Amino acid sequence: MATLSVIVPVFNSADTLERCVSSILSQQVDGLELILVDDGSTDPSPALCDRLAGADDRVRVIHRANGGLSAARNSGIDAATGTWIAFVDSDDELAPDTLSANLDLATDNVDLVEFPVSVHYGAPNCYELDFKPLTISGNEVFSHWIKTGGYTHCYAWNKIYRSTLFEGIRFPEGENFEDAAVCPSIIRKCRAITYSDRGRYLYYSSGGGITRQYRFANQEPLFRHNLELLRLITDRGFGNLCRARLWNQCLNLLIDLARCKDADKEYISRNAASLASLKPAGATRYAGSLKQGIKAALGPAAACKLLSIRKYR
Repeated sequence: MATLSVIVPVFNSADTLERCVSSILSQQVDGLELILVDDGSTDPSPALCDRLAGADDRVRVIHRANGGLSAARNSGIDAATGTWIAFVDSDDELAPDTLSANLDLATDNVDLVEFPVSVHYGAPNCYELDFKPLTISGNEVFSHWIKTGGYTHCYAWNKIYRSTLFEGIRFPEGENFEDAAVCPSIIRKCRAITYSDRGRYLYYSSGGGITRQYRFANQEPLFRHNLELLRLITDRGFGNLCRARLWNQCLNLLIDLARCKDADKEYISRNAASLASLKPAGATRYAGSLKQGIKAALGPAAACKLLSIRKYR
């Protein structure tokens, strides 16, 4: 049984895979298991995966028919033997000693460790997601996550998870923003979470990524998952400030959907009404900016109609 299983979904990643794998295998972790999930690649990735496995007995390869990122991650979870699980995308890297430094924080009662990210690493628009060292436990785990806007960085890959968190939980297959779907459920299962200032995930910008293509079907899951979270915290009695911040995020995501050239107008109308019914008293007051406050004051239907005049390319 491994200490840590690192799952790397691979799809036509021949140009970046060796760089990614090297950054993982160089981590000073005893009991490391690296699972490369070849998701039906049509480039040299399958042979490269096999070569990497042949060169290091810590590497295992799963070849499967193409099913998408969620399906590949789920295959890796099913095969993992580690007490802990981490995910790395095949075009990204880990800074040296990231895994070992954060595994040291994975104590008996901690179920998840979240560590820093360089977002759009190497690009002019790179920015850092950093955390002050902190452990939150018990009933405060989920409320702290909501209050600090944890849902804005629902990334699967800058975290180390106790493997038992995935009992009964898998990534939804066939849709984008799969991490936004499962992260709230994972957080709610945690006995304690440690936020770390150690190490760094290097997230490379991929301009052609499907989640950056403003097509209705691509973007709709992100709005839907955030709306579900808003309903959840409304039912659980979170205050106006928490609800207002998430409500404004949902409003912006719905406006993004309305601006898609292939927008489903009936969907927009129906969900504008749903979002209006969930509007907290502080939605305008806590909007965060004058521009956002105007959107909130207009309301979902009017804001979507006005701002969708200019469509995404």
